[in-house]
Amino acid sequence: MANTRELRRRIKSVKNISQITKAMEMVSATKMRRAQTQALNGRPYSETINYSLSNLVASPTLEAHPLTTTKDAKNIEVILLSTDKSLAGALNTNLFRALLSWSKEKGGLEFVTVGKKGRDFIVKTQKDLKADFENPEKVTFKQAATVAKLVIEAFLASEVKEVYIAYPYFRSTLAQEPRIVKLLPIDRSIFENNQTDQNKRTDFDDEFILEPNRLELLDFVLNHYIETQIYSALLETKASEHAARMIAMQNATDNAQDIVADLNLSYNQIRQDSITKELLEITSAGAALE
Repeated sequence: MANTRELRRRIKSVKNISQITKAMEMVSATKMRRAQTQALNGRPYSETINYSLSNLVASPTLEAHPLTTTKDAKNIEVILLSTDKSLAGALNTNLFRALLSWSKEKGGLEFVTVGKKGRDFIVKTQKDLKADFENPEKVTFKQAATVAKLVIEAFLASEVKEVYIAYPYFRSTLAQEPRIVKLLPIDRSIFENNQTDQNKRTDFDDEFILEPNRLELLDFVLNHYIETQIYSALLETKASEHAARMIAMQNATDNAQDIVADLNLSYNQIRQDSITKELLEITSAGAALE
């Protein structure tokens, strides 16, 4: 009977865990839909910024902007976006593995982390941590602007020669892809190449009217471009986090239910054996009395 009591206790415990993981799965699904909508809705805005810049850099007389010129420095700065919480499957692990593989060809790296998991990874691997930010549940553009200001100032002061951002890109609910994208210096060819796509656009066919002038507007838009890139990456990270956590909790719930089924089978077998043994004892005792 001690075995059956132990099995009943384990079955109850696993069922409780299953209920918790199921609730976490439902919460993550709700948050994922909200974050996914936010991330997908932000992509057209980023594309429009790129298109606007393609018109600003089109002038052959335009001088090179400081954000597009290579600096004389040795260090490379990396903005690492990760999660604050665990239970997100292999999301952070895959990102860190991709970052380690990429960093083998780089030297003099320093990191700005957004998210506790990224900070812990940089500290554990004894890399240079320049700044750390939390990754709150609600993504705000103000947070992206703060990070952008930090890296832009470092780049303009020639403290770093390049700036990259590493984050999990939300490809689908089942797939999140680690990406490492170069932010600074801004590659002018990206916007120049967009000029070839202008004939495909129907909503911006008219010529832009620039005020106050092209140079001042370019300075604002380039800074805003960096902020937008970081903000988009933060949205992608948040959508990826909730998607990965939803799938992880779904798998945990399925595994818990499988364990409960196995425990119930073991419990029924032991209980059946016990009943059979008792019946044999009763039968044997009755036979002995005859």
